[in-house]
Amino acid sequence: MPSPVHPYSVQGVALRTLRSARSWLGFLLVVCVMFQFVGFALMAWTSQPYKPSHGEPMYGPTTSSAERSLVPPTVESLRLKIRDQWNTTYALCVPVTQSAALISVSSQAIIMFITLLVVLVAQAPGVTQLTKSLIWSVLLLFMFLPWQYFATNFPIPGVIYGYTELLQRVYDASPNGDRVVNTYQYLILYLRFVAWPMIGLLALLVTSERFRAGIMLAIGHPLQSMIQPRPIGPASPLPIMTPEKRIP
Repeated sequence: MPSPVHPYSVQGVALRTLRSARSWLGFLLVVCVMFQFVGFALMAWTSQPYKPSHGEPMYGPTTSSAERSLVPPTVESLRLKIRDQWNTTYALCVPVTQSAALISVSSQAIIMFITLLVVLVAQAPGVTQLTKSLIWSVLLLFMFLPWQYFATNFPIPGVIYGYTELLQRVYDASPNGDRVVNTYQYLILYLRFVAWPMIGLLALLVTSERFRAGIMLAIGHPLQSMIQPRPIGPASPLPIMTPEKRIP
């Protein structure tokens, strides 16, 4: 039966380092998803990002042509009458969250694969749990990949949205003049920007728990470092007692 590796052995130190790296990457992914949710909430549930209108509908075509911003406005931002400061902030921050989330989710899959290899080489327990966590990490990677950029009408987009997609979805679910928004458009909006990220975070939680369980089985209980002596170097073979050295 395989036994856990010592926490201060070469394999133990490697596993603890990989566990720490995966924890930070998971935290980064959670932060990116939360930032994107806050961005959606401000755009969909508040009026702060929009220019004030005097006697005009909130979601009508813009009439100002003298305003300038750091980031040029798009057709979608002009239709929604997004303020210049908000348009610049969204245009700069949303790609950062996209890039950070993709780096995090792809790096997690690589780290879990390396962790599984270390456990297999060390012949330690926890292979089953680490294999499951690797499978979940691959699923998580496919959930966060921006499939909407690869195909225009792809039915399932990635969890992390883009700024243009956010503007388009909010505009489709917003009343504009005499246009009436049906329940289906509201449902699509909340499924895309609320339910889908929550499912992604749930998959991240399952992945993290499987990985934690596998690492605990591979390294063992923390008290093991006090029970077992810390390895200093390679074990030397026992001396062979020759007839001349035997005690009469």
